[in-house]
Order: sequence, then structure tokens, then C-alpha cells
Amino acid sequence: MVKSILPRQKTWCTFPGLRIMMISIMLSISSVGNLYPQTTSFVCNNSTVTFEYQNDNDSKCLCSTIRSALEFLTSIGLEINDSITVRLVDHINSSIDNNLIGSYNQLTHEVFVLTYDKTREAVKANKMILGIPMTEDLWCSYAAHEFAHVVSSRYLSPHIKTHTAGEYVAAVTQLSVISPDTREKILARYSDIDAYQSRAEMSELYFLMDPNKFAVKCYKHFLSLKDPRTFIEELVREGTKN
Repeated sequence: MVKSILPRQKTWCTFPGLRIMMISIMLSISSVGNLYPQTTSFVCNNSTVTFEYQNDNDSKCLCSTIRSALEFLTSIGLEINDSITVRLVDHINSSIDNNLIGSYNQLTHEVFVLTYDKTREAVKANKMILGIPMTEDLWCSYAAHEFAHVVSSRYLSPHIKTHTAGEYVAAVTQLSVISPDTREKILARYSDIDAYQSRAEMSELYFLMDPNKFAVKCYKHFLSLKDPRTFIEELVREGTKN
């Protein structure tokens, strides 16, 4: 009779503590995988913008919206050739506002946007954003808003005392690239809001008190300009000596 010698199996069975430890390690690895699920990334056509997300359904209209934002920003003299990453996340850390839909990092050229489902949860109590119910189109426009912040940050003069200049660019970009139907609904909601008559009227306090009305006032002001590109150039260079 030939005896079967399986030392590896015998060793595994001889030390049950080792088996428990190995099982624990494998479970831990599995847990880490659940905590940090794999992300998918792709580069938006004809751009240097990369999107990262965890669910194929998350990207929705983002790529087309960002392409429109790129074209709009270029038309007003704010071009960018650097790579920018748009990350779709479930939460955005903020010491100021726990219900942020989007944010940006001008140093790393990153844009963070809540996934569509998380955005709907965040605005569930209010149900309205920019004065109208949340839609995919409206959600995508917030990616354009934050994207415009990253692009304009490359041009803003360090001598600008308030951040209303950056918010102006972000607001007019957002409302310019959103679908005409959605834009008309927003403007109808704020039909009683008049355009800013000059740069001097653009108050940071007003922006902080009501960013939605500030955005509409900026957009209406932008539409009234005979030479928008020159105005934007002067706006971002504020405080800079020639």
C-alpha cells in the first residue's frame, strides 16, 4: 500500500489558528474592495478632460456638457490645454456646506461632482435647485460650473479682492451650456430679477446670500454686453497694472 503524503494540507489542518488568520486576511481584502470599488475612466472626445466614475449610468450628459463648456470658455478668451479630471463621487467634504453638489481643486485641476442619485438625495428636502426641479440636464450643468472655475482660475488676477469674478464666469458658463428649455424655466422662475448694470454692482455679500439670483443677474448682464470677450478679459485681470 502506498501512503499519500500531503504535507501542505496536513500543515494547514494542523494549525487552525493559521487558517483563521488567512481567512481573516482574505475577508479584509474583500472588504477593502467594497470600500474602494473600481472606477471607470474615459477621455471625452476632442478634449483633455478625463471622467472617473463607478457606475456606467453616472456619466449621462457630462461629456457633451463639458465639451460645450470648453467651446463657450474658449469663445470668451479662456482656453485651457491642460488635463482636467472630473470625478463623480458619493460625498464631497466641506467645512462650510454639507450639501455641495460640486467642488473643484485649482491646484490639481480636479472637479468633483456628486453622482446624479446622490444629488437627488441631497436636494430631496428642497426638491428645487436654481428654482426648478432637479433634472439630468440641470445636474450636468453643475459640472460645467465647477469646470469653469478650474479654467478661469488660470486667468484670475491674484489682486482680485473678492471671488465674484470667478463666480461670474462659472455662472454664465453654466447657464449658457444648459439646454434652452431648462434655461428658460430658470429665467422664468427669476423673471423679477434684473441684470447687473455694472461690475461695481456685483456684491460678494449678495452672492453669499442668494447664489441662484446672483447667477441669473450675471447671466442677464452677460447677455446685455456688446463685447463679452473684452469684459471677461478686464474682469479676470482686475487689479493688474498694465
